[in-house]
Amino acid sequence: GMEDDKLPVRPDSFSFNTVIQQWARARTPEGGRRAEALLDRMLKFHNDGNADVRPDERSFAYIIYHHTKGAGRTAPDAPDRALRLLRRMVGMYQRGYKELLPAHDNRTNPIFAFTSVIDAHSVLRRPDAGTVGDELLNAMTKLGERIDALRPNTYAFLSVLYGWSSCGSVDAGERATELLRRMERDMAEHPEGSSMMKTTQRCYILAQTAWARGPSERKAEGALEVLEMMEENYANGNADAKPTTQAYSMVLNACAFADMVQNATGRLVKASTERQRMAFRIAKDTLDRVRSEPYPFVRPNAVIYGTFVKCCGRLDLPEDVKIEAATKAFEECCKAGIVSDFVLTQVRYALPPETFLEELRRNGYRDVDGRGKSVSRDGKRMRHIRVGELPEAWTRNANNKY
Repeated sequence: GMEDDKLPVRPDSFSFNTVIQQWARARTPEGGRRAEALLDRMLKFHNDGNADVRPDERSFAYIIYHHTKGAGRTAPDAPDRALRLLRRMVGMYQRGYKELLPAHDNRTNPIFAFTSVIDAHSVLRRPDAGTVGDELLNAMTKLGERIDALRPNTYAFLSVLYGWSSCGSVDAGERATELLRRMERDMAEHPEGSSMMKTTQRCYILAQTAWARGPSERKAEGALEVLEMMEENYANGNADAKPTTQAYSMVLNACAFADMVQNATGRLVKASTERQRMAFRIAKDTLDRVRSEPYPFVRPNAVIYGTFVKCCGRLDLPEDVKIEAATKAFEECCKAGIVSDFVLTQVRYALPPETFLEELRRNGYRDVDGRGKSVSRDGKRMRHIRVGELPEAWTRNANNKY
């Protein structure tokens, strides 16, 4: 195209933004790169002394949206590009370009630019998702002192919790729990309804996920601590924090994966036997708690039993303890009619083949050898028994998705 100084009409902010928007709406990642090139050109034009060409929030927001929610999000470097743009936008705002983050609530809420960049990292489970969330939350908090629309709210905190839940870092559980405490403090300090925070079920579940996915040696205790925070917050009148069966299964899940931890050099190693047995005690207490039906609708289901049996299979336990705990859970599961594919797989994994078949017989499965011998001669391999073959009474209440 013609050089800028040869153009019959000098471009202004509106014409630049219009073309940036068109490229950002393109259905390929190439559109985002073209839009960025045009933004660079717009800024050069501005820096060369063209006062009527100034970037505003849209100049950046369109492209950030393209990289995080639009067609550009499929490019491997999309989260990095979006983060670079957002940092640049905040930097320019701090140097006096106040129109980049307008103080009034207009078409685009500036908080979305921040949360969409965090979510773009989280959805890919990038190891830096937690730290990026932390950086942007700090930026929002600072900017929020001057711009009301950027004061972090529940939505912003959920986004950062999602970052910690997906990054898998050793401190992710601690950091997510800290955020929850900060939300709870804010709620306590502001009388009825004036806080911008409200901890919801999802906030607590994300913090538990952060514990379960990270290689911290405190993961079982950490996930339990979050459950106890949830129970207490609900007891103090926050109906949105009502504990769910999932919150209990998340504790069991963290216990099941407490067999591996990160050592001082950052390598994954087996956790000490003492640590693993502590995780098992937490799992047993949690199952007992769910058995007591602590809230309406919180009772053992296939995921609870299956995940508890997974603890028995993965953790380093004395053989008799492992077998007794797994068989008792399986028996309860059969009686309740909620044996699912997941439960059966976990029981098969936790028990030696002969014990597994013995348990099937003991609970009333008559057809163990009905389709040829079930165990190979050396006792190591076993015919695959499917949920569909089991007595109907065992599965009558299971939805066999799990």
